[in-house]
Amino acid sequence: MKRISIACIIATIITTSCSLFNLNKEEKFVNPVFYEKMISASHSNYEVQLTPTSIYMVSSKDFKYNYTCKLINNQMDTVSLECFKYNYKNEKEETQVFTYTLKPCNEENMCLDKGGWLVYQKIRPIKYYDETITYIIPSKSKNAPKDKFVNPLFYKKLSPISRDSRPTFLTPTSVTYYDLYGKEVVGRCKMLENTPMFVTLDCTFYVEETKETYSHIVRYVLKGCNEQKEYCYDGKWFVLEKIFSSGVETFVIDKKDMGQ
Repeated sequence: MKRISIACIIATIITTSCSLFNLNKEEKFVNPVFYEKMISASHSNYEVQLTPTSIYMVSSKDFKYNYTCKLINNQMDTVSLECFKYNYKNEKEETQVFTYTLKPCNEENMCLDKGGWLVYQKIRPIKYYDETITYIIPSKSKNAPKDKFVNPLFYKKLSPISRDSRPTFLTPTSVTYYDLYGKEVVGRCKMLENTPMFVTLDCTFYVEETKETYSHIVRYVLKGCNEQKEYCYDGKWFVLEKIFSSGVETFVIDKKDMGQ
């Protein structure tokens, strides 16, 4: 009788241990690419990091948000997370489903980063606007040069489209633009990121009139023109200028400036 009781106790302990192990065992993405940091290629300034239980979003130094989530769809090319965000006005947890779809970079989707990925984000239910946000997961290139752009398109003249932007020229160590009075303004920069689809520069500007120096980190992202959906001003590429502490300006690389 004692032997039976001891056997039952051992079986119970084993079963309980297995249950606790399974509860604590985190579900993993089928495709490990979804763990990589995503850089926004849309008219937004987000960076996103996924796990099977969370979405961490960063837009600037002032906006950071960590969603608590549950993985409800886990495939090689698509993952969906049901996430909870507390609504202080209604005093309840609101639920949104974030779906991320993976596409390899190629010429068909105007992505020049061979080995990189595009990720399309959709949110349901839609709260404010119906928009698919596009992100880039850059290819892994540890040998990217620090003294020249991987993609020579970033050397081209950036012609302004948005109201407050100005004609701009980039190098790996500078940003040059012309102000409202046609005066040349030059920022001295350090290149932080260098990929075929975006570059990130840490730049410092000196204002002669005020004798003040200011600095900011700015990212320039290539986004292909779709002439059937967007008016591209006879350009082939949009370039989105994203200053981390503020909004997004839009430029275009004209076909004539590309030698076409």
